[in-house]
Formats: sequence, C-alpha cells, structure tokens
Amino acid sequence: MPMSQPICVIRCAAMALAVSLGAGARAESVKAEIITPDPLAAQVAHGGKARVIVLLNTPFVPEGTLSPAAAAQQRAAIAAAQDAFVAEVVKGSASQVLNRFSWTPSLVLEIDAPTLERIRRSKRVKAVEADQLMQPMAPAALPAAPQ
Repeated sequence: MPMSQPICVIRCAAMALAVSLGAGARAESVKAEIITPDPLAAQVAHGGKARVIVLLNTPFVPEGTLSPAAAAQQRAAIAAAQDAFVAEVVKGSASQVLNRFSWTPSLVLEIDAPTLERIRRSKRVKAVEADQLMQPMAPAALPAAPQ
C-alpha cells in the first residue's frame, strides 16, 4: 500500500532526527521498514503458502573433490542436519517437505507464516529464498563450446 505524502515526509523527518540524535539503531529499523519489502512474508500472510529453498548452515564441499567414502560421510552428515532441521522447524506444522537434496544441505518446503518465522530464527539455517520457476536460457545466450 503506497504511503501518503504527508506520512512519508513525517517518517523521513523522524528518521533524520533519530540519526542526528544518535539513535541509529532505531533509524535502521525504520529504514528497513520503508525500503525493504518482504515478498515471502507477504505471500504467506493471511493463511497463504509459499515454496522455499532452505540452505542449512552445514559445511559441505562438492562431491567431485571427495573420495567415495568421504562423499558418503558427507551425505550422512547432510541427512542428519536435514532431519534435525525438520524436527525443529517443520514437524507439527502445516508445512511440508517437498524435496531433500542428498548432495547439498538444502531442502524444498511448502511453508506457512509461522514456519517462515521459525526458519528465520533457526541457527540451523544459512539462507532461505523463494522457489521460483525460472525461464530456460536460449541456446544463443550460452557460451560457445570450444571447437
């Protein structure tokens, strides 16, 4: 919803005053409120659902650089981290796991608003983003293969 001009002017003036008085932390929260939209929160508001990709805060390296035994060990660690995350954040909610990746500490979920808040508070989570359908690249946009 767009802000009316008087409200916007008042908010901007309040932010400038807060910064000049040394209340930088409050100014940052006002700034974030004005500038940063939260599309995930908007999507799950009022009982909606959103598909998200969650990257867990679990170390991993590309499997091609690992021995078969080390790759198997890493996959087991990833599965354990995913299990712990699901138990902490998803279990007992209206949300569901749609996909678990075995080679990277990521999951695809369909979530509601309370689960989004738990995801954002969880120390197990490194990043969360919307799972969006992307347009395929045209072959002409890809780099040419060496001949």
